[in-house]
Amino acid sequence: MRFGICTGLDNINRLAEVGYDYIELGVRSALMPEADETEFQKIREQVAAAPLKPEAYAGFIPRDLRVVGETVDFPRLSRYVETACRRSSEIGGKVIVYGSSGSRNVEEGYSEERALAQIAEFLDMAADHAEAHDITIVIEPICMKEGNILRTVADGVTMAKRVNRKRIKVLADLYHVWQENEPMQNIVDAAAWLAHVHIAEPVKRSYPGNDDFDFTDFFTALQNAGYAGRVSCECKFDNFDVDIKTALKTMKEYV
Repeated sequence: MRFGICTGLDNINRLAEVGYDYIELGVRSALMPEADETEFQKIREQVAAAPLKPEAYAGFIPRDLRVVGETVDFPRLSRYVETACRRSSEIGGKVIVYGSSGSRNVEEGYSEERALAQIAEFLDMAADHAEAHDITIVIEPICMKEGNILRTVADGVTMAKRVNRKRIKVLADLYHVWQENEPMQNIVDAAAWLAHVHIAEPVKRSYPGNDDFDFTDFFTALQNAGYAGRVSCECKFDNFDVDIKTALKTMKEYV
């Protein structure tokens, strides 16, 4: 397995010093899909000089760019996704996480089946751009505290199968799995679709090693699924410079 942190580009040198394999950035802050090339050039230059590559990206679709509902601007969505995939690929990106609950949550009274159809249509379009730029888009389950559709790894797999495109896969996020009380067996069953992982101590959503939480079941499920890919800490830190060392040491102890 390879380990990274969801954080800002300013922290990339520190991650390299500690021994992380990559950094996971935000789509909107780092790829700026609706900004011009001049603005993005600054990011290109920072990444070119950095010791790690930003291989993964989260925070894909902004809240005001709806995927579900009566006000979907599909041409804008397509432009946004194409730019994000192209720019990500240009600076070493491999994976973009589609959680973005604000863009996909279902309003009261709206048909859930229609919402699922809209998400599938969006992902099919996104797959066109992802395939063109060698990017994988992973569906992130979002627990009920934050989202009301595609809440479990099993839901993500069902959607990935529905879209059935080679660049649409699934993410397992321990925080959301734990909050939904989802069986770890669902991660094992998702083996063929699993392409990215987020981790946090799931009670407080803090960094691995901050508490006595036992990650054995989670890592066992990943190993039983044959997963050997990226694992990103998406969590809170008390003292970033110190805590990322604890997190890396803790995660490696379980592998």
